[in-house]
Amino acid sequence: MISKLLRIGFSISFIFFSWSSHAQISCGGSPIYNKRTTKSEVKVQYLPRFESSYSINNKDNIGGNRLKLAQYAYRFKVDYNANEYGSWETIENGRRVWRFALSSSGAFSLGIIFSKFKLPKGGQLFIYSNQNDQVLGAYTEKNNKKSGKLSVEPLAGDMAIIEYIEPQDADFTAEIEIGAVLHDYKNIFNLLQGEATYLKSSGTCNVDINCPEGADWQTEKEAVCHILYGGWIATGALVNNTNFDGRPFFLTAHHAINTQDDADIAIFYFNYENSSCNTADALKSQSISGSTLLATTVNLDFTLLELSVMPPAAYTPYYAGWDRSGRVPARTVCIHHPSGDAKKISIDYDSPVTDSYSDTKFTFDANTHWRIGEWDIGTTEGGSSGSPLFDENHRIIGDLTGGEASCSNSINDFYAKFSESWNNYPGDSEQLKVWLDPLNLGVETLDGFDPYAGLRANFIISDDTICINSPVTLADFSTGDPDSYNWDFGQDAVPANSTDKVPSEIVYSSDGLKTVKLIVQKNGVVDSLSNTILVMDYPFADFDYTLEKQTIQIINTSLNAFSYEWNFGDGGLSDLENPLHSYSLGGNYEVNLSVKNVCGLNTTQKEIKTSYKDQLSIYPNPSNGIFTVDLSKITYSQIVWGIYSSNGSLVKNGLIAQYSNSLDVNLNGQAPDIYILNLNVDGEVLKRKLVLVK
Repeated sequence: MISKLLRIGFSISFIFFSWSSHAQISCGGSPIYNKRTTKSEVKVQYLPRFESSYSINNKDNIGGNRLKLAQYAYRFKVDYNANEYGSWETIENGRRVWRFALSSSGAFSLGIIFSKFKLPKGGQLFIYSNQNDQVLGAYTEKNNKKSGKLSVEPLAGDMAIIEYIEPQDADFTAEIEIGAVLHDYKNIFNLLQGEATYLKSSGTCNVDINCPEGADWQTEKEAVCHILYGGWIATGALVNNTNFDGRPFFLTAHHAINTQDDADIAIFYFNYENSSCNTADALKSQSISGSTLLATTVNLDFTLLELSVMPPAAYTPYYAGWDRSGRVPARTVCIHHPSGDAKKISIDYDSPVTDSYSDTKFTFDANTHWRIGEWDIGTTEGGSSGSPLFDENHRIIGDLTGGEASCSNSINDFYAKFSESWNNYPGDSEQLKVWLDPLNLGVETLDGFDPYAGLRANFIISDDTICINSPVTLADFSTGDPDSYNWDFGQDAVPANSTDKVPSEIVYSSDGLKTVKLIVQKNGVVDSLSNTILVMDYPFADFDYTLEKQTIQIINTSLNAFSYEWNFGDGGLSDLENPLHSYSLGGNYEVNLSVKNVCGLNTTQKEIKTSYKDQLSIYPNPSNGIFTVDLSKITYSQIVWGIYSSNGSLVKNGLIAQYSNSLDVNLNGQAPDIYILNLNVDGEVLKRKLVLVK
């Protein structure tokens, strides 16, 4: 496994370098004919007149439910290809140019989805409008996707001109086909700039991520992205995996994206946020187009995607950590894009509760959601769907489904639990586990990861609990290309330390909690990290007990045990550490205890007699004067006792009014004889002989 990790780690920097230039949607440059006179007028294809009823009556309408995604555009399905539509002409240097114009009257912007997009090396495609100065592109062979599709960001205005420039002696003829045009009827450009429009921006109670409330979340915000797909808007986040390899896994909601078609055309915007509190200068200049659908299920509201390329360093991406334990957090934070607005933060200072979510369109499995009772800061809105819910440890514990929350009444938001999405369903395409724990480490929590960070010590331990003399391995994931490594493996480790990047297997000769520390250095800069390993010995099973009437209270004295299995000999069973068990009938019973830990199993058996007379022992007996009556096995409220000589005379008596584990009887001065000890234990009379000798 370590060699595999090394190969992956060695290739990370190469992958980042070779793919970073592919991540941007546009590669720069200028079209030939924009704002210039052409030999022939460009042919315009007019789309059907848009009616507002399209958005109200189409099959994707979400009216009547509480989901937190939002629609901004109507999707016209079309079939325009470069062979049958538009016009071609040859220009200088043997290059050819194809131009095609689309118009959808009244649109605030137009989005274009290429159902086929494959350009040869040197080919350039631009999209622009003579209505303004906005130019999209160039799109080149670097934008070719495995899916063969490409979705581009909206172009302001109701007309778009597509211009493709083909180089002389191209390797092949470009494949260009437009499969859909998005008619923006909500003025998304003004909306996304936070200006007052038909839809308006997000509510005034929302708080910019760069306000003081977001000061502690400046790292995690880098994971959160705004999503456009097929005329809809949502939110999601990059998530880390146990390989720490920067593979661009992306978590959002099932109700937002649940088909490969939507994953293909989704556009992911990074760092879409206002530069400071209550400003309106957010830019959508960093984006990635396209993704692969890895896992989702209609039963749980999560979707895991893989972005088409790794985000480049200029995007400052962060892969958020997660907690799959299901532990109830003390407080929660959501980072999101309400109504498609610049990045916001919402905070609840109370713990969420487990609840169920259903609406007119979806019914997810019962008790698989966190419910936020009320946001103390901010709220969520349409467009926030899929946004991550963080716990107080800055780890993702859920993604947003929906709820009633708004600025007027910010209550009852529902988040699909990360713990439920982990592996409730067995298929790879229905769970998070197989993707986010590729090393199968079984960890319940994972910290976030910055693939482009400076010097930082980081490593993973193959197991967090091991046995004495069992090997454990370490995998280094330090960033910043350290010059030196110094490992300290903790008490009784063999070896005790190492200066290797990847140390050899380590064993421990004693049990206990061991601390492993790594110190890395580069050019005088030092960073360190410590993690712990629990080393256990083989388990040892043992127990004692007390008796009250016919009920036994177990006193567990086992060592190194993680789990307990009791069989009380009368059909009764328990897995508690110190169980209480009542027998319906008196008698002798064999009690069996099995204890386990990661090192193995150990068992023990003891006979228990459920009569007080069987639980008393007297020592020494015979005695030359002082007898000790052992009462430790019974539990009682009061004991009345008396000692009688062989002729029946009362010699001594007394009362034990509160619990004691023994009774000392002094017969010094009495004649050697056989005496009778009479004990009345909470109404049950017990008799024993005391033999007094010289």
